[in-house]
Amino acid sequence: MAMGLNLLGRGKKQPVVWAGTLHLVGAILGGASLGGLLGWLGSLFRLTIWRPEIIAAIAVFALWHSLNRQPPKLGPRCQVPRTWKYSLPIEIYYFLCGAILGCGIATLIPYSSFLVILGSQLTSGVVLGSISGALFGGVREAMVLILLLNQHGKETKPSDMMRLLPALSPKVQRLNVIWVFGGSLLLVLASLL
Repeated sequence: MAMGLNLLGRGKKQPVVWAGTLHLVGAILGGASLGGLLGWLGSLFRLTIWRPEIIAAIAVFALWHSLNRQPPKLGPRCQVPRTWKYSLPIEIYYFLCGAILGCGIATLIPYSSFLVILGSQLTSGVVLGSISGALFGGVREAMVLILLLNQHGKETKPSDMMRLLPALSPKVQRLNVIWVFGGSLLLVLASLL
């Protein structure tokens, strides 16, 4: 998505930043919508009383998934519908792409710690589910806007950005395991208080 925004406008920063801002707003609203929906469903089925058990069970699965050499893929493999690029106005396209990516479940889920977030949203109610979803969506897609704002007149090549991903992968995988273990433990302890 950042690569597509980089090519938008060909040197004109304002339309690119506007599209990037709409993308980020879409991501925040997409995350908040999913978190609120999960919180509402959890409240409907009174899952809050099972919060420690649900989070612990999801954490065990997430740890197994993180430490497995060949874990099954989580989520669909597509990112956003490619036909939208040609059929929608560019502002709406980037907003909707942000919403899809911000909710997190409509795309590939590379790290199992996201499952713990979904479990905590499911057991935390509408308000906290919405807030945590908005934070997730915003953090996940904020790098798009940050990258655009920090170009300083030079055009970033898509290959330069993509080269970072393999280099960061081992570190991110370790952080995922640490987050699943530590974050899940804190969530379980907090729900017992």
